[in-house]
Amino acid sequence: MNKQRTAKVNPAKTTLLIMAVLIILSGSAMAQQSLQGLAQESGTDWLAGRWAATTDDGTEITLVYQWILDGHAIIVDMKMGEYASHGMIYYIPDDDKATAISVDNRGGRAKGTWQAQGDKLVSKNERIDAEGNAQKSGAVYTKVDNKTIKIALYGLNDYDELSDEPWFSMDFKRQAKKTTKPAAKQKVN
Repeated sequence: MNKQRTAKVNPAKTTLLIMAVLIILSGSAMAQQSLQGLAQESGTDWLAGRWAATTDDGTEITLVYQWILDGHAIIVDMKMGEYASHGMIYYIPDDDKATAISVDNRGGRAKGTWQAQGDKLVSKNERIDAEGNAQKSGAVYTKVDNKTIKIALYGLNDYDELSDEPWFSMDFKRQAKKTTKPAAKQKVN
């Protein structure tokens, strides 16, 4: 018969290891400020929610910004006609900036940054399409009132500065949260 080997467990070392792990985890959790907390401090947390606008040709654009992971990230969903993208914005404390990444249903991907500038939010990104072509753009988000935001889209120069004039701007209206109604109960006779 084979003898089964058992390892000796040193209770003092195990306790010390567990305490060290807990201290490290609690210290990093306390030191990491959430993106949502930063948005609240800067007064730009109004962005969260569902927004919609219609272009002059009748195309509907919907934007959804939803907090996840205890406010450490925000999911971004965009739909415009047949085009759709899904992304995430998260805060990187070492860089002291919010970073955004996204992919779309046409094989494109984008990466960029978000920054509060006064009462506005400025997004700068580079999108690379399925063929590898890159385009840089910037967007300025302004709160008009509790139910309206204005988004202006700009080109970016070689220094990643916004062009003098926007390509276009559009007002988006806050939409009610989608609710799912429970199915009606049927009586059984």
